Amino acid sequence: MPVHSCQKATRNYLCNSRFIATVFKKKVIEQPNIRVFKLQELIRKKYNVHVGKTTTRRARAKILNELMGDHVKEFGRILDYKDELLRTNPGSTCVVKLGEANESGRPVFEAFYICFAALKMAFMSARKCIGLDGCFLKGVCRGQLLIAVAKDGNNQMLPLAWAVVENENTITWSWFISLLKEDLRLGDGTSFTIMPDMQKGLDIAIKELLPACEERRCARHILANLSKNWRGLQRKKQFWKCARNTFEVEFRENLHELSKLGTGGTCIVDDLIYYDKEYWCKVYIYCEVKSDAIDNNMCESFNA
Repeated sequence: MPVHSCQKATRNYLCNSRFIATVFKKKVIEQPNIRVFKLQELIRKKYNVHVGKTTTRRARAKILNELMGDHVKEFGRILDYKDELLRTNPGSTCVVKLGEANESGRPVFEAFYICFAALKMAFMSARKCIGLDGCFLKGVCRGQLLIAVAKDGNNQMLPLAWAVVENENTITWSWFISLLKEDLRLGDGTSFTIMPDMQKGLDIAIKELLPACEERRCARHILANLSKNWRGLQRKKQFWKCARNTFEVEFRENLHELSKLGTGGTCIVDDLIYYDKEYWCKVYIYCEVKSDAIDNNMCESFNA
């Protein structure tokens, strides 16, 4: 009997994007951010068939479009959405920023800002410490989300306002902070603390619009930058001792202990003091704000 010597086929043109979208719809809905190569692995394990990246990406896009609807049509009704939000939430602020018209004659969406009236009222009795941060949007509609988060009297997270913009830069941050300044009646920033995420464009906007505010730096961001050259659990623990000191003498003693953990071409303390200690150490923060936060975890938690 003749022996079959043909090579096994690893491709099947019947396994197209429509078929994949039907079979793996539930999986993609559970994990909308699933990577293309991960989806390829699932297909290979289930059917022992190789599917190209383009076909897999097209299948994932079909599922997400069905899940999220036609976002182009939905963005076309964003002004109706704004009017409905203002009608159902009196006293709220909702701003839609539109750019120049495209080839079809319709204005292009640029930014969307919202601050509910209930959040404005809640901020009146909250701690006057506001964290600002931005994160990428990874769904069908890309862009960046800018947020402002405070803490209430119980030190719980209190979202204040958020905006969807195309890019995170000085212009978009200035636009966002100017609206936030008006909604929360921040004035020139006197008696308020602002904690940004160490973005250069954000720092410029804060200095221009809120020149009198206390500005802090997130200690976790500083530690992450410091860890590029100085790693290790012992150094990390000693850094947090320095950041959480409430007496200057104790702070200097802990800096001295930290200096023993890193010497060479440069000293670890020199790299740390590059970030002005008045921005990230408890010794130097204002007492009138009644918040000893030295990290921006409230914003990171909201983003997550």
